[in-house]
Amino acid sequence: MNGASAGDESGKRASRPPVSGHAGGTGAARVLEAILRAGVVPIIRTSSRDWAVEAAEALAASGLGIIEITFTVPEAPAVIRSLRTRFPDVLVGAGTVTNADVAAQAVDAGAQFLLSPALSPGMIDVARRHRVLAVPGAFSPTEVLQALERGAELIKIFPAETGGPRHIRAILAPLPEARLLPTGGVTPENVGDWFKAGAAAVGIGTALVGPGTGRLDARTLHARIEILKQGLAAR
Repeated sequence: MNGASAGDESGKRASRPPVSGHAGGTGAARVLEAILRAGVVPIIRTSSRDWAVEAAEALAASGLGIIEITFTVPEAPAVIRSLRTRFPDVLVGAGTVTNADVAAQAVDAGAQFLLSPALSPGMIDVARRHRVLAVPGAFSPTEVLQALERGAELIKIFPAETGGPRHIRAILAPLPEARLLPTGGVTPENVGDWFKAGAAAVGIGTALVGPGTGRLDARTLHARIEILKQGLAAR
């Protein structure tokens, strides 16, 4: 491995504080625990509402108990609301939440966690007020530290492919208490590399569900899910 040894990485993970619910109350803590246990947040980003619903149904049926619907999906609040009703045992969150107004729409639709590609104070404030888990985005150590100072207990590293797993390892060297969720560049085949680098969980979109255009390729999706599950099981 590049950089720290497996023992060093295990030590970093062990040094992180237990889930406390500080960033939004007990509801947020339960959602955080579920994400950390699952290890993956599947992301649906598409220009078709029907495609988004079909992909979500396939993910739910596969046993992946977490789904993120980005706010770039047409009628995203309606999609989130529908999925919460149809799949009560699945955690449904909202992605690309860039400000307080979008956060309020997502919470009103029933989103159980909010993710942003950047550090959005408005999103964090709305999430905390409603006891919903906020996952702000960051890339540099400065941004990660700012997110930690705002109480973030899980931080999205985006775009993760820019620095790769080595970037995750480098951030955790001075900030071992951070729980990082790299997104962008994660695939079913390389998911293990991100966990070896110290990721707490990963976000995966196109590499899992496809580009969101044309017909959903269910056969390929199921094959990718199985590869992903194998990688997660080896954590």
